Amino acid sequence: MIRVVLLLPVAALIAACSPSGPEQLLCTFDDKGRIVTQSGNAEAACVEPAPIPTGATQEQSGRLTILEAPLPPPFSDLGEKLPPDPVNSKPVLERFAVPPELSYYIRAFPQAAEPRGAVLDLGSQHTIVLRDGCFFLDREGADDPLVFFPYSTALVMDEEGYLAFGSRYEPNRMGSVRVGLTAETGWFGEPSEPDPALAEACGNHKVVSVTTVSNPFNPPDRFTSALRRYGERSGATEKQIVERANKCAVEQAKREADRRLRNPALDPIDCNRFWGF
Repeated sequence: MIRVVLLLPVAALIAACSPSGPEQLLCTFDDKGRIVTQSGNAEAACVEPAPIPTGATQEQSGRLTILEAPLPPPFSDLGEKLPPDPVNSKPVLERFAVPPELSYYIRAFPQAAEPRGAVLDLGSQHTIVLRDGCFFLDREGADDPLVFFPYSTALVMDEEGYLAFGSRYEPNRMGSVRVGLTAETGWFGEPSEPDPALAEACGNHKVVSVTTVSNPFNPPDRFTSALRRYGERSGATEKQIVERANKCAVEQAKREADRRLRNPALDPIDCNRFWGF
């Protein structure tokens, strides 16, 4: 495993969209994987990078590439859930959109400097991939645009070790959608030119701004009525409904990745019989 840390000027691009604060020292490593400390800095003063996320490829640059990820089964039961109690306390904002232990693997995470208010999660679905430390919207064709993220989006590691997009407003919540899976991206305008820092980090690609990066299956209980209707038509039990819907969703995500990355001639898998609205 390569553990290379290149402290590039583009670090300022990542930090520019995060609240200011004391700069944390980043560890570097020699060819035997031992921490190399800067003169006068104790080993304990630096932040060691996180383990390589599950399914990621580390490039010669030390940055990561993630083109696909498996979909976790989105449904667990068909129970009716009560709405959560209103929260009166002000949410705690996570300081880092890219935690220091993950910043080793990312060239840039361009992001809005402030919230833009309420946005519509629905609107479009795209797959956001990571290529050598840069995030691209994976579209048909070879000229994919870079992604400019909303203020609320942060990078996290989910329960199974996959790199995922989470929320800066809910730092204790694991990722809502994995990098390399289809996400709700809301609305965005026409591609624009990158600013100089982003172009230096990731190349002179067009940039698109998304208004959200969220899980299409979240919250899963919004599918409950449609899944129950499927059960009424098919005579399936609740356990069978959940198992069949999960199986179809997971296979559909895998087929989408195969069509994107390996064979666009493959037929898509249609799961609308379970949650068609």
